[in-house]
Amino acid sequence: MVLIHVELDTGQSFPIPEADGFGGPIAVLEAFRRLVTGPTEPARAPLALVAGTVAGVTGPGLARCAAIGISPLSGAVAETRAEGPYAAGLRAAGVTGVMLHGRAAEPVCVVVEAGRARLEPAGALWGQETGPATDTLLARYGDEASVAVIGPAGEHGVRYASIVTCRNHPLPRLGLGAVCGAKNVKAVVCVPGPEPVPVADPETLDRLARWYASAQSGNPLTAWQHGVPGFGVWSGEPGYAPVANFADTTARGGVGEAPTPDGVAACPGCPTDCVKVYAGAGLHQEALAMLGPNIGFDDPWTLHARCLQLGLDPVSLGGTLAAAGVPPTDVPATVERIAAGGHPLGEGAARAAPKTAMTSKGVELPPFDPRVQPNLGLGYAVAPIGPRYDILEHDLDFDPEEGLPHSYPELRLLGATVPRPRNELDVTRTAQLLRLWSGLDALGVCAFAATPTRPLTLALVEELVEAVTGERPDVLALGARRLRLQHEINHRLGVGLDADTLPDRFFTEPVATGRYAGAVLDRAAFTEAVAELHRQLGFTEFA
Repeated sequence: MVLIHVELDTGQSFPIPEADGFGGPIAVLEAFRRLVTGPTEPARAPLALVAGTVAGVTGPGLARCAAIGISPLSGAVAETRAEGPYAAGLRAAGVTGVMLHGRAAEPVCVVVEAGRARLEPAGALWGQETGPATDTLLARYGDEASVAVIGPAGEHGVRYASIVTCRNHPLPRLGLGAVCGAKNVKAVVCVPGPEPVPVADPETLDRLARWYASAQSGNPLTAWQHGVPGFGVWSGEPGYAPVANFADTTARGGVGEAPTPDGVAACPGCPTDCVKVYAGAGLHQEALAMLGPNIGFDDPWTLHARCLQLGLDPVSLGGTLAAAGVPPTDVPATVERIAAGGHPLGEGAARAAPKTAMTSKGVELPPFDPRVQPNLGLGYAVAPIGPRYDILEHDLDFDPEEGLPHSYPELRLLGATVPRPRNELDVTRTAQLLRLWSGLDALGVCAFAATPTRPLTLALVEELVEAVTGERPDVLALGARRLRLQHEINHRLGVGLDADTLPDRFFTEPVATGRYAGAVLDRAAFTEAVAELHRQLGFTEFA
C-alpha cells in the first residue's frame, strides 16, 4: 500500500509510510497531525484524495473514497466521501491515496500511475465544467482512467465548491473543491496498471458477495435503494425535512416523485445500484430536498445537474440560497453567478446571511431536521468535521412506531437500548453509533450497505475486510481513533468545543403540524448531552 505525498511547488513526490494494515483515511489524518501545528489557511494545508485498503475489489460496499483537508467554511478538519469507481481507480493506479501540499505555479493535473505521481499542465482545462473536463482527460489518458475534477466554482474559490469523481459521484461537502482550486489543481487522474488489487481470501470474498446479492432484496433499506426511483427521491412529514430554511413546518419536505431515470451510476462490485442518473447527473440522497421545497424551486433536477457541472455542493448551495431568501425565479441565474466567482453568496450562509443561516461550525445543515431526531442533532453538533447526514444512523430507525425491527438484534449487540422513542436523547447510543460509522469511514466501507440497518452486520464487515486484507479490524476502535484524531487536529487549528451547537430555531420554534407537531430541542438537556458526548468520545482531553 502506498500513500503518495506530492509537493505542488516543485512536482516532487514521495511515499508516506502507513502506520497499520488499514491505512487509508487514518494514515492521512496521522500525517495531518504531524503537518498541522496551529491555525492554518485551508489552501496552505494538505489536501488528500484517499481510498480504503478494501477498495478496488469486487465486493459489496467497498467503493468509497474520501477527500480530507481543512474546510473553507469551518476552518476545521474536513472529510467528505464519494461512492463510485474512483476508489478503485486509486488502487488500480498503485496507491491508496495522494496527498497534495503547497501550490502549483500554474494550473496542473496530478497524474497517478504505477504507484507514482507527476504534474502535467492543465491550463487548457481551466474554466471548463466538470463534464467537458472529464471528457478531455479520458481522451488523453484512456477510457479506463478515473478522473476527479473541479469545476468553475472550485477555480473561483466558492467556499462550498465540490470535487466531482468519475462524472457522477461528487465529493460534495465542506468546500474542498475550493481548496483544490487554490492549489491550482484542476484534476487528479488515476491511470490503471495491469496488476489487480491483491485479495487475501478470494473464496470468502466471493461467498460474502454472493450472500449480499441474495440478501439485499429482503432488507427494506437496500431494496429501496436498489429500486426505482432510488434513494435520492423521498419526502417526509412536516418537520422531517426543510421547507423554507427549516422555518415552514406545515408542509412536507423532500421530493417524492421522479421522472424515469436515465440509468445507474454504478459502484464497482456492489449490486445495490443506489445512485440513479437523472438529467444526466448521478443523484445522491440530500440534493433534491435542499434544492426543491427548501428554496421553493420547482425544478431541482436541472439545478442539481448544474451543481454537478459547476462543481457546487447542493446542500450548502440550497442552505445558502434559503438563508438569503433568493426568490425562486432568480435561482438559476444566481447559481451561475455564484460559480463564476465574486458573488457574496459564494461565501456560504454563515458569512452571507449570518442572522438566518442554519449552520453548525459554519457548515450548512443537511436536510434532516434535528427537532424530530435529536440524537442526529447531537451528531451534527459534535462531529469534528461538522454536520453530515450520514454521521450516524437516524433516530427514527429505532422508534417504536417508525423503526426497523430487523436491526434491533444488531443494535443490542452494540449495547444500544432499542426500540426507543425518537424524541429521547440517548448519549451512549449516539456515541457508539458515531464510533461505528466512523469505523466504516476509516476502512472505506459504505454505510449504505452495512450495519446497523443494512445487510452487512458488524461481524460481516469484519469478515469482509479480513477477506480482502488478511487482517481482521476492530471497527469500533478504529472509529474512535479516527474521531479523536479529527478532534485533535481541530484543537491545533483553534476550533474549540464551544462550536458544537445548533441554530436557535431548533430550540425555540416547535414543529407546527402533523405527526411531529410540538417537536423541539430542549436547550439545557441538549447542552448537557453534548458535554457528556464529548466526555464519552474522549474529546475533553484536548479541551
